[in-house]
Amino acid sequence: MLQQILKTMYVDPEILSELSEEQKQLLFFKMREEQVRRYKEWDEKEDKKPKKPPKPGKRRIQFLKGADGEPWTWVMGEGRGDATIEEIMDREDQLRAQRLAEKEAEELKRKNEELIRAKLQAEKEKLEREKRQLAEAKRKEEEAYASRKEAKMAAERARKAWAEQERQAKELEKKKEAELKCNHCQEPVLQRKEQMERRRSFEEVHKKAEKRAKELYMSLKEARETAIKEAEQEQERKEREWREQLQKQKAADKRRSMLARNAREEFRRSVHMAMADNKKQTVYDVATQLQKQSLGGAAPATRTSKTSSPTQASLPARPTSRQEVIRWFQDFEQPRQAGLDARTHQPAAWFHGIISRQEAESLLEGRPVGSFLVRVSERVWGYTISYRAEGRYKHFLIDTSDNTYQFFGTNQLSHTSLWDLVNFHMSEPISSTGGEVLKAPCGQKKQPPDYRDLMEQQNSSWL
Repeated sequence: MLQQILKTMYVDPEILSELSEEQKQLLFFKMREEQVRRYKEWDEKEDKKPKKPPKPGKRRIQFLKGADGEPWTWVMGEGRGDATIEEIMDREDQLRAQRLAEKEAEELKRKNEELIRAKLQAEKEKLEREKRQLAEAKRKEEEAYASRKEAKMAAERARKAWAEQERQAKELEKKKEAELKCNHCQEPVLQRKEQMERRRSFEEVHKKAEKRAKELYMSLKEARETAIKEAEQEQERKEREWREQLQKQKAADKRRSMLARNAREEFRRSVHMAMADNKKQTVYDVATQLQKQSLGGAAPATRTSKTSSPTQASLPARPTSRQEVIRWFQDFEQPRQAGLDARTHQPAAWFHGIISRQEAESLLEGRPVGSFLVRVSERVWGYTISYRAEGRYKHFLIDTSDNTYQFFGTNQLSHTSLWDLVNFHMSEPISSTGGEVLKAPCGQKKQPPDYRDLMEQQNSSWL
């Protein structure tokens, strides 16, 4: 199964969920080794390939080099004669304030021009009305004069009254003529008045523009200082969050490094144990051969000799249904007496059928540390040991793809039967870091047992 994973570089999520932390770290270690090996092979092939010459006319970018041979760079504000960023920003604020003030002054000037034109238009209209009134009065006086002349000729006795009236009329006429002549002289005065009004309005607009420019400059400067202060506070907050995140990342890296180191130690320990077991097996085989030669008969059967079993090469990479797992168990595992007690040939107290991780943890709930059970996996061709640890549950995947029983990984200690594997780890820990020793088997809690569908073809008294 490991070779298949390394070949495809893909781990099914369901299989990954069945692995313990140590097995996951070991799998990552092996996959990383395979990635490095493939990259080195690819790199060697690329080095051996002849390099293609560049195409003619192809555009390329060439950077200007400095005295040190590195690409020349210029940082604004750090060069000789460069203004600082504060001076540049202050200058930009002044120009911006000046432009805004000039724009507001132009708008105010336009409004004042409109007011002056309206005022002059009103004065002109008033002068026209006065001229019309004077003309109407003169016409009436002429009519009155004609009527007075006719009355003088008609009645002598009214001469004195007429003379007085004529004198008054002449005085009134002189007064009106003087007023009319004065009105004719008012037009140059109005022009001078208009010029003075325009000059005064321009001075007021200029003063207001200068005052407004100063106000805008101060407001822009305050806004820029506020923005700089907020940016500094935001930068401090980000740096504080970055430091906190860095501390968390360092803690996580330290934990991953510890897990990887433990996985490597577990890998080396399993290699040494496998080598020691192979040496013991070799010594035992030599002794058995010598005994066979001395006795002239066959060597007695032992627990470490491999049991003949059908091949699993025809099986798919992983089961796709519960019925496939049942057929696999009945075709391949029952002949090897998997799940049976080697002494009584009855189902072992720790053996369970095809149950889920949640069901296994429910069975182990409330039991002491070291309690365990072995369940048939529905996701791989093998088994899973569910173990009750301190404050948690652990699950260890058992691989049977090589017709042996061993934990997932390479150079693991192989066993010829499931019974041997369980018995071995009743005294030896599963992993050196966790120290998981199988102490108390967890049996069935209800009847019929959960392995009924697996063993229907065997002794009915077990069910």
